Order: sequence, then structure tokens, then C-alpha cells
Amino acid sequence: MSAPNALNPTVSFEDNPEKFILEYCSNKEGSLETNILEFLRRLTTVYKVKMPSMKLENFPSSLHTPQMKRAMEYFAKNKNKAA
Repeated sequence: MSAPNALNPTVSFEDNPEKFILEYCSNKEGSLETNILEFLRRLTTVYKVKMPSMKLENFPSSLHTPQMKRAMEYFAKNKNKAA
């Protein structure tokens, strides 16, 4: 079995969105937080994905920033809605 990477995550987005996002974004260049926020923006605005509920606590403590908190609050308020 190959190692997980952005093209081959080990979990599904629906089952564990936080882990999927971390695996997908951690192999990209730049800040992990920036990569995650950009990925979430693209999912909701470009691809119109209905977001499952996510919790900031399921992300590493280094990502508990005001921007991430705001994003998680937005998804909690607008659960199951595409942007």
C-alpha cells in the first residue's frame, strides 16, 4: 500500500473531514493553516460542497487560530449548505 498523500488520503471526507483535510493539505507548500482555509474556501465556493460538521478540537492545537475558529463557526451555522 502506498503512503498517504494529497491524491491518496487514508480516510474519506464524509467519515472524518478533519483528518481528510489535514492529510490533503499537509503535503502542499506553504502554511498548513493557509492551505486548509484555501481548501475549505474552494470546496464551498467553487465546488459547492455541502460541508459536514467539523470541530476545531479535531485539528492540532497549532491550528486553533482566530481564522480557523471563524471558519468552524461558519460551518457549524451553515451546516449542510453549499455556499
